[in-house]
Amino acid sequence: MSKSIPHEAHDILRDLPTGHVATVRPDGRLSVNPVALLFEDGLVRFSTTKDRAKYRNLLADPRVAICVPHRNNPNRYVELRGHVEIEDDTDRAFIDRVARHYINEDHYPFDHPQAERVTVTIVAEQVSMRAIPLSDNPPGAPDSARA
Repeated sequence: MSKSIPHEAHDILRDLPTGHVATVRPDGRLSVNPVALLFEDGLVRFSTTKDRAKYRNLLADPRVAICVPHRNNPNRYVELRGHVEIEDDTDRAFIDRVARHYINEDHYPFDHPQAERVTVTIVAEQVSMRAIPLSDNPPGAPDSARA
């Protein structure tokens, strides 16, 4: 059973979030990758293909952490730590929901024809949502790098 995610984080997860998911590589080092995700039935889910290292890492070691910052205010974020459950997405129903949510397309258009999709569900054992300074009013930054 997954720990519940505080209501204060629901806006972050229901928007158009990019999560940064950490998996454990075979050599014991961590790998972090951005993922599009959906927040459904109180759970965070993302999709990947079976040819990705992220999938192989999770099969070998299902421990995971994901940090999801607010799209327009990275000082607000939610972090989940736990393990994953992986299911085949043979009918592509999940990845097509992701496509509808993120790009307003009925079918996910970017896979090669042989791509085998899976749905990864995060079973949260710990949920963190820290109050950090300026989280409600972050300082602005110019679009170009500061000199």
